[in-house]
Amino acid sequence: MGQHSAGRISGVGVPLALCYRSRMWWCKLTAILFLLPLASGAQPSNQETDLAAILKGTLYVAPHRETADGQLKACGLEFAAVGTDHSTKLGGMVRVVGSFYLRPHEKVGLAYMLKLGVVDGLPPGTRTAPANAFVRAPDANSSPTKPIRGPADRPEFALFVGEALDEAILAVLRSITEGKTFVVGFNRAPGQQDVQLPIDLTVVNSKMDGARIVRERSDSAVQQFASCNSDLMKTITIR
Repeated sequence: MGQHSAGRISGVGVPLALCYRSRMWWCKLTAILFLLPLASGAQPSNQETDLAAILKGTLYVAPHRETADGQLKACGLEFAAVGTDHSTKLGGMVRVVGSFYLRPHEKVGLAYMLKLGVVDGLPPGTRTAPANAFVRAPDANSSPTKPIRGPADRPEFALFVGEALDEAILAVLRSITEGKTFVVGFNRAPGQQDVQLPIDLTVVNSKMDGARIVRERSDSAVQQFASCNSDLMKTITIR
C-alpha cells in the first residue's frame, strides 16, 4: 500500500526552521496558532476550536497506482481531512489520514482496503488506530457489510478489508466517479457513536494564506483512479 504524504499543507507566519523535519506537517499547522487572535489567558481548547474551524474539510487527496515488477496490483486514493468529534471528544478537533484501495483477492475476486489513522487535538496530537471504520456514499442509508479489521504497517493505523462488490461499496465507487466524494467514518470502541467526515476528492493540496486555508482543486485524482481501475479490472476474474 502506498506511503502517505506527510507535508501537503504549506504554512507561513512562523520560523519553520524551528521545526523538526519529520514533524513538518504538524509544525505547519502549529504555525496557524500564532496567527489566531487569542485573548490573554486563553485555554488550549479555545485554540483547538479556532484551528478546527479554519481547517475543517479535506486537506488533500492523492491517487496511487500500485505496481510490482511492472504489473498493476492495486488502485488507491490517499487522503487527509479535519473534522470534529462530538462522540467522545466534546467537539474536539480530529484529523483522519488514510487510504482507500481496490485490490485483487483470491477469495472474493476484488477487495477494498481502507487504512485509517486518527489524530486528536492540537499539534502534535495523539495518534490512535480506530476500533472500526468504513466508507459510504454520501446519500447511502447504510454502510457496507462490516469489514475485517487487521493491523496496518504502523501501529497508529488499522486496516479494514471487505468485498468490493458489496452493493454499498459499489455505491461508493459511483459516488467517487460521479460525485467526486465519499464519506469515511470510524469509532474508538465497539458500540460507540461514529465520527464521520466527507472527503472532497477534488482537493489535491492545501496551503495557508495568513490565517485562512486555501484548497487547490482538480479532477485529476478521480480521473486517475478511474483510469487505474479500468486497467485493474482487465487483470482479474470476478467470482
